[in-house]
Amino acid sequence: MPTGDVLIIGAGPAGINAAYALERAGIEYRIIERTGQIAPTWNSLYPSLRLNTSRFFSELPGRRFPLRWGIHPTAKQYHRYLVDWVAEQRFSIEHGIEVYRVAARDDGVWQVETNQGSESYRAVIPATGVFNNPQMPNIEGLECFGGDIMHSRDFRHPDQIRGKRSLVVGTGPSGADIAVAAGQVAAGGFTWLAIRSGVDLRPRYPYGLPRHAWMMLGEVLPERYCVWLQRQTGKIEYNMGDFGVWQTPPNTGSGVGYRGPELLNALRQGQVRPVRQPVRFDRRGATLADGEYIELEAVIMATGYLPVLHQYMDIEMQYSTAMYYPEAGCDWDIGPNGIRGWPLRDVSQHPNGRGVLGHPGLYLVGVFYKGRGAFYNMTVEARIAAEQITQYLGQRRSVAA
Repeated sequence: MPTGDVLIIGAGPAGINAAYALERAGIEYRIIERTGQIAPTWNSLYPSLRLNTSRFFSELPGRRFPLRWGIHPTAKQYHRYLVDWVAEQRFSIEHGIEVYRVAARDDGVWQVETNQGSESYRAVIPATGVFNNPQMPNIEGLECFGGDIMHSRDFRHPDQIRGKRSLVVGTGPSGADIAVAAGQVAAGGFTWLAIRSGVDLRPRYPYGLPRHAWMMLGEVLPERYCVWLQRQTGKIEYNMGDFGVWQTPPNTGSGVGYRGPELLNALRQGQVRPVRQPVRFDRRGATLADGEYIELEAVIMATGYLPVLHQYMDIEMQYSTAMYYPEAGCDWDIGPNGIRGWPLRDVSQHPNGRGVLGHPGLYLVGVFYKGRGAFYNMTVEARIAAEQITQYLGQRRSVAA
């Protein structure tokens, strides 16, 4: 007999959302966490980080953000909010349990091996996110570089590169944030920001309102007017040439929209200097794609993440081959299938189905990071997962009976 109905792996935002949804559905579950705290990633991120999604869609069920935190809370505030919400819900979270292997048995039950032994469950929700699987680029000579090299995940404070000739590689939100913070303390009063494909700079408040406010307005409009409104407000962007950067090629999906004045001000003041991406490192520095050579003492790789689940899931999974995911118009609750290294999901019964394709009993929460934002999406995904797990467990029990 299985040890229990559902195992949730991870007590970050995705995991606690899944626990809430399962409790509301009356499903027996167990939630385990490798570390000794709730949402450990959000308790260790650099202090200048703010959510790039607004408070309107980032709140958990039944608890609002304090008004004094503003529209875009900091990472530290968000972590405190998560801890307080979990305490209110009185979840029974078991800490210090690390998962080594998850595999399906012939009878359809999931076998889970941890540092506390082996158990089995009718269903599993891997809610371990992406932040513990940082991706370092494969650049010639990187291993020979004599200075400091770190991934953005390990950037905690600008003092880590204070007084050093520094390069930040990657122009996503983390790369831009870190470059701004680093530029204030790096050698010479600036840091280089390496840009591979281009930059997508957009105002945080198009036409004076937050992006999510335009989404809320679009919800009350007919579909075609909503789509038109989102296109109009979404295409507002700055003239890249005014800031010495270059535009992302259209329809490539390679540019991440950066909203806010911080990077713009740093570019104007010369605290962040854009350069082409590094193609070769040696002991003293890096050669860039345009042939320029810069001497360096520190490199921060803001080069993204892939899902953690591949480290312990012992199954064959199918993946999308699409290289570009277009905007979904006003269908914000449904993200693309197989995005960002996640396996394909079974969407035959629901357009946002959470079950992993070909693996009954395995469900994903915390996959889609765009639309209304990751935290809103986690709540939606958890609710759908709970609905589908309810149906799945009912079917299994009917067959057994």
